Amino acid sequence: MKSLIISILCFISLTAHGQSITYGPDILNTKDSSIVEVRNLWISYVTNCQNGFDKTSKEYWNKYELEQGYTDIAKAAIGVPSYLFGEFKVLEIKRSDNEYFRIRSRMILGDSANMFIFTVFAKKVNNVFKLFNCFYIEKQKLQHVQADNIDFYYPNSFSFNNQRAKQIADNYAKISTLYGYMDKQRVTYIIGKNLYEANNFIGFEKTMYISSQPAAAYTIKDQNIILSSREDNLHELIHSIFMPMFPEAAALFQEGIATYYGGSAGQNYSFLVDQLKNYIIKNPDINLSKFDDLNKVLDNGTNNFYTIGAIFINYAIKVGGTKKVLALFQHPNTNEFTSADAISAISKDLGIEKDQIDSFLKKYIQNYTSN
Repeated sequence: MKSLIISILCFISLTAHGQSITYGPDILNTKDSSIVEVRNLWISYVTNCQNGFDKTSKEYWNKYELEQGYTDIAKAAIGVPSYLFGEFKVLEIKRSDNEYFRIRSRMILGDSANMFIFTVFAKKVNNVFKLFNCFYIEKQKLQHVQADNIDFYYPNSFSFNNQRAKQIADNYAKISTLYGYMDKQRVTYIIGKNLYEANNFIGFEKTMYISSQPAAAYTIKDQNIILSSREDNLHELIHSIFMPMFPEAAALFQEGIATYYGGSAGQNYSFLVDQLKNYIIKNPDINLSKFDDLNKVLDNGTNNFYTIGAIFINYAIKVGGTKKVLALFQHPNTNEFTSADAISAISKDLGIEKDQIDSFLKKYIQNYTSN
């Protein structure tokens, strides 16, 4: 019945691996042979994305970006499984002013609140159509500054501060060396006047990863890309060190170390601990060992889950230096939706049992001074 209704509406639909893909009559009935080729290329790619960024999926992409370490930026931002299980619709395929074809698609995960609308491009390379990221085209219009292993891209309208960029690159290098991360990867750092504009540069016109907070930013870990509205977001750069080193580590520690060294939402570690202290005063019955219940963004853009993670990083440094911190990261997180494995790591490496975590945190916060 569903396929019949879709046919009546002049939409073609196919289902593969739990995925629903539709596209409208303009795309279906086109007489343009090139658009037909692009349509078939894109549908074939989307339906064959079951293995992440494997050799097969890479064959659809142009060699220029692959040589630079980029694959499908939009898919990496949405999440690798998303092309498999979301509601996917190809909205339009149109010729651009140059030799490229613009492919505009929509992905919905569950409901309309989890919606992404994004663009990729296709162009013939040696008489065969290949896919191109929107950023490949957009970055030619952007300013570029390199500082150590960080490539900053920003629009002419942004007042770029070279001194801040150099300082954050120096901090990145120091922390990398401190934790023995000598093989520094290239970091693509994309800046917009706000996070909405930064997302536009990688092809998103709608995404869940958006915020009006001036310090809002996020990392696309599979591409080592940072999107931000400022050039000195150390929090996200810390992610570009530890996420590649420990891709299976618990989110509590990943966010914790990024917050300890780089703060969160524009606030430093000391401010965040003081904020948590005030939160406890207002909520005296709160149980801080229930990390996952606290994992939510507050009105000022901060997150107490991040702060608690940072406290454990700080404590690990005090009792055992960087080796103790690295021990926490070496515990694989088997369930991304809970912090059970993080609690086991805290017990084993920091000697704090689960039933002691709440009292430990409250005592630490009460006695904390920034000196």
